[in-house]
Amino acid sequence: MDLLFFNRVPKTGSEMLVLLLQWLQGYNTFRHIRLKNSVKRHLTYTQQKKLAQEVREKLQESSVDVSRVSFDRHVHFTNFTSLGLNTMPVYLNLIRDPVEKMASRFYYARVTPPPGAATPSGYHPPPQPPYTTLEECVNNQGSQCTYITGQQYDLTIPYFCGHQQFCRELNSESALRQAQHNVEAWYAVVGVLEDINSTLTVLHHKLPQFFYGVTDIYYNELLAPHHNKNWNRPKTTPQVEEVLKRNLTLEYEFYNFIRQRLNLQYQHIQTTQH
Repeated sequence: MDLLFFNRVPKTGSEMLVLLLQWLQGYNTFRHIRLKNSVKRHLTYTQQKKLAQEVREKLQESSVDVSRVSFDRHVHFTNFTSLGLNTMPVYLNLIRDPVEKMASRFYYARVTPPPGAATPSGYHPPPQPPYTTLEECVNNQGSQCTYITGQQYDLTIPYFCGHQQFCRELNSESALRQAQHNVEAWYAVVGVLEDINSTLTVLHHKLPQFFYGVTDIYYNELLAPHHNKNWNRPKTTPQVEEVLKRNLTLEYEFYNFIRQRLNLQYQHIQTTQH
């Protein structure tokens, strides 16, 4: 059975890619399954075993109807064969410029109630974050936008590094190297939101059993270029962007590594087609 696992990085356009998988499952004869998506992304060993068991049960249910299955969930990289799964899935992910991702999360938090905010007696809006703009937050060193080397955060690298504690440490060389190793070993495609055209082309050619025809559906059916944009979000100033880039040094090194990898995959496709 062909098995694909999309361990989604938040605020990178991942819902768009899930929507494409849901559309494409009918065209390409596979089944897409959305796993239970708790807020827990960094799992204990016991929680990883439960995730592997959930995947195993879903595969057993699906094997009657299809020979290809894709899954998605917000979760850090998980080695399923070490947890008793017979087949290690091919991994897929999508990333985004670290400052843009961070800004998206900041403004999203301002308009989205946390889990449990609604009660049977009515909606009780949560307290608003103390800063209305990212610039104000950065200039005042607010906790929502201050990143300190060595402390733990749910940024991009942990989704490719794994569940070890060091994977969440900001600017950890060990986490960066482990993430890069896992990408090369397990990820057929890691797309880049800022380079969606190359991402779709590479998906179509590297994972045709799941993504054949994805470009046509993206542009002609879903009209995705016009969706999922927060036009009212304040633009990040160059000064704030520079501060954040200095704090997110290895996040940018990983982002550039992924962009280069995607570009090489895209160039290879273009070369072989001519």
